[in-house]
This record gives sequence, structure tokens and C-alpha cells, in this order.
Amino acid sequence: MKTPLRFLLLSALMLAPLMGALMAQPGPGGEPPCWPPPCIPIDGGLSLLIGAGALLGGKKAMDLRKARKTGA
Repeated sequence: MKTPLRFLLLSALMLAPLMGALMAQPGPGGEPPCWPPPCIPIDGGLSLLIGAGALLGGKKAMDLRKARKTGA
């Protein structure tokens, strides 16, 4: 019983100094980091993710079709 309590107390003491930084709010607003505002390039990674999903779905569909033909 003492070991879990000791672990909890030690964890709380180690994380206590970080709590203030985690709850801090940013300062007053300013200019956006880039101009014009839609400056986040989501096309590169997003198109690769969609393509990988389409390839995986096609493979699963082909495997399912093969399994139905062979009767397995």
C-alpha cells in the first residue's frame, strides 16, 4: 500500500512546477504569423493520406473479391 502512495506523491511533486506553464494563457493578440491567413499547406500530407487510404481500400476490396470467388 505504501508503494503506490509513494509513487503518486513523487509524481505529483515532480509535475507541480510544470503546472503553471501548462495553464498559462498566451499574451494579447497581434498580427498573424503569416499573411494572407490561409498559410498552412495541408495539401501535401493530406493528398498522400487520401491516396494511401484509397490504395488500402482497393487492396481490401480485391482480397474480398478473391475470397468470394474461391469460396474460402
